[in-house]
Amino acid sequence: MRQYYYTVSSLPALKFEEEPAFSVEDFLEACAVELTAEDYDYVTSATIRLEGDTASVPGVATGDPAGTLGEWIRILREFQQQAAVIRAQNLGWETDRLPRPDMRDASIPERLRQILNEENPLKREQGILRWLWSTAESLGIGHHFDRETLALYHLKLQIALRRVRISDSDAGNEEFERQYSQVAEPLMEIAT
Repeated sequence: MRQYYYTVSSLPALKFEEEPAFSVEDFLEACAVELTAEDYDYVTSATIRLEGDTASVPGVATGDPAGTLGEWIRILREFQQQAAVIRAQNLGWETDRLPRPDMRDASIPERLRQILNEENPLKREQGILRWLWSTAESLGIGHHFDRETLALYHLKLQIALRRVRISDSDAGNEEFERQYSQVAEPLMEIAT
């Protein structure tokens, strides 16, 4: 496996509590300089969200996701499936038809219950992001200068940027006002 000493060592450190000094675009631009095309595709396919189609991640289409990203996808799927079960139970719904999580990680259900029991949606989102961050950190054990390190950096960068974005109360208030005015203006016209 190829090592990317210069690229990895030139990246700014990421901390969950701090705003990153790098944008995703800056990171990918730095990666494009040294990475092979295959490794670049691998790193860019790292995402914190499981969209309906994960076929862009190497190996997913054949049912054998590659390396750390394969493990990341498995953990995210397990987390989502367990969340669906817990939500259904909380609503009193039957859970028989829901996909059953693999349960390779026995800590997920308890951790997820703690997160979902938060009354404040912001705290729930921050809890999920903190869990994603710690998962990415644990997947990085044993990786130092390889593409796995860069893929995990890409994941952590996305997590850190999302945490900053949801924690910005001014931007949140502006977005609320924008959406409220979009809904309220047509209603006011109808009422007059």
